[in-house]
Amino acid sequence: MRRVLLATALSLIATGCGHDAGRDLQQSSQRLSRSVGRGDAGAVVATAAPGMRGRLDTEAIVSESARGPWKAALKKPVAVEPTAVVFLAPDFPVDVVQTAQGWRFAEDPTAVYASDTPRHALRALVWATRAQRWDVVLRLAPKRYRMGLSEDDLRIAWSEGEYADVLKTARDAVASHLADAIVADTHEATLTVGPAHVVHLEREENQWVIVDFLGDTAASSGG
Repeated sequence: MRRVLLATALSLIATGCGHDAGRDLQQSSQRLSRSVGRGDAGAVVATAAPGMRGRLDTEAIVSESARGPWKAALKKPVAVEPTAVVFLAPDFPVDVVQTAQGWRFAEDPTAVYASDTPRHALRALVWATRAQRWDVVLRLAPKRYRMGLSEDDLRIAWSEGEYADVLKTARDAVASHLADAIVADTHEATLTVGPAHVVHLEREENQWVIVDFLGDTAASSGG
């Protein structure tokens, strides 16, 4: 099944899409520019992904002092780069980008346990825990958590521990939201899985680590 999914994805990426995604993005940027020029905060919020709307600082975009530069930049962006996510499996998102030659992989699709982006780190957590790759899971923990923690500790926690079912339930919930918007800056990132389930990540040197993927799910499960 994996080979079929990969072959299908490669075919789609090689042939490209039937419409010009770059042109669509350019037009969307120009429409957003007009909304900013009008000071229409509601229209600006509507262009954001649902998971990001509550965090969008519209005042920093549509206020009298800020809207001019934003309007100009959105009307004529320096570059437009269409990107997308291809799912090689339900829990295996891979980034692709449109080039002059068509859609191409923007990452190595074989690097299942990469953690160079927040989304990759979460994908690695999902796959590593299901494959019982406790060395990978240990690497995905912040350094301050890794002190005194061993691969065997992780194996026991996920397979025999009191909260094994809670861990797996939270992991499966994260897996089903891997395509959702991730709010990130240079050092921190969050993925909202549900009202009481927000995943927190942070950057450590050249990789992202998972600070908390349970949110309040453990507490709601009686933990």
